[in-house]
Amino acid sequence: MKFYWFTWGTVCGLENTLIARTGYTGEDGFEIYIPSDEATSERVWNEVTAAGEEFGILPCGLGARNTLRLEAALSLYGHEISDSINVFEAGLDRFCKLEKGPFLGSDALSKVQAAGGPERKLVGLEVVERGIARDGYRVMDLSGNAIGYVTSGSPAPFLKKNIALAYLPRAFVEPGTEVAVEIRNNPVKAQVVPLPFYKKPKKTSSQS
Repeated sequence: MKFYWFTWGTVCGLENTLIARTGYTGEDGFEIYIPSDEATSERVWNEVTAAGEEFGILPCGLGARNTLRLEAALSLYGHEISDSINVFEAGLDRFCKLEKGPFLGSDALSKVQAAGGPERKLVGLEVVERGIARDGYRVMDLSGNAIGYVTSGSPAPFLKKNIALAYLPRAFVEPGTEVAVEIRNNPVKAQVVPLPFYKKPKKTSSQS
């Protein structure tokens, strides 16, 4: 994914604004950073909704954004990433170039790499029995041993499935591996699936 950033400046007559080409839903999107006063917020909201009216624009809340980012397997700080999770575990090593020289934490990451990689990895889970995996729920092997935990989980409205992200040991990360999520003290079957759960279809030449 490429990110296109605009520097702080004046946009549509508004000073101290920033438009970032960084959608957080798995689809094309923009984020608009503006001063936090009520008048500016109201103006931008009204002008954006008016401009999108002919396209059927509809506002949606944080819950909708969260299910969309989960379907696209986009990490959320405090869930899939934190100061106790390294980039190899999170599957974000494409953003970490150790060969470019030392930086804060590079020695620790080099040791992880030299040891053959992380002991756990972030995986996708599809809950195959009835139940919704939620943040913090334990993941178990089929013998009932705790092996990991769910970082994010929810019904996926677009996919019509119950899905989750979880950290599991390397022995359990292959797609098709069967595990169980402890939901209300009951083991509910799930299986490891490839990430992302949803990938935006590529445009054909006729759509360009």
